[in-house]
Amino acid sequence: MKKIGMLLSALLIVIFLAACGDDGADEDSLEDTAQDAIEDTLDNNEEDHNDDGEEQTDENEEGNTSEEASDQDDMKNMMDELNFDEIEIEISYGKDQEYEVEIERHSNGDIDAEIEDELNGEDINDDLEAFNKLYPKVKQLDIEQDTDKEEVIKQVLDIFELDDDYEEFEVEITFNDGTKLSYED
Repeated sequence: MKKIGMLLSALLIVIFLAACGDDGADEDSLEDTAQDAIEDTLDNNEEDHNDDGEEQTDENEEGNTSEEASDQDDMKNMMDELNFDEIEIEISYGKDQEYEVEIERHSNGDIDAEIEDELNGEDINDDLEAFNKLYPKVKQLDIEQDTDKEEVIKQVLDIFELDDDYEEFEVEITFNDGTKLSYED
């Protein structure tokens, strides 16, 4: 709709210029200017639409850097991109200073997510909200079944922006093939 308005505006400007005209103005020059304005508007319109004719958002043009789920189906599809079905991170920094997060895919396919961040006073029990906050971080994790403990600890602390002066560290991962691994320090 915005593009149609731009096209109409360009046409009105061209008509106005033609009507007002400059006595010394070249008629071919006005036609070229009008044609250029119309082509520019059409080119911009084509760039803002995908192959289905649907308008694209700026987010999509930038590569969709902030994926967010809007329901369980979205969460399931996004989890399919990961090499694990469950991840639970529990890090203790002393008395009442724990960082606990979890994303879990149940056997029926439903996704649960939770954040208990006593370090920053954040407690999110809503699955969708917690998932959307955690997913961009867990997606960055490059943990395989043969990744050593030190590398897992380094990745988790770096990606989740946590201090390395913890008292206890535990990460439990259930990979897509059902293998469960626990990394403790």
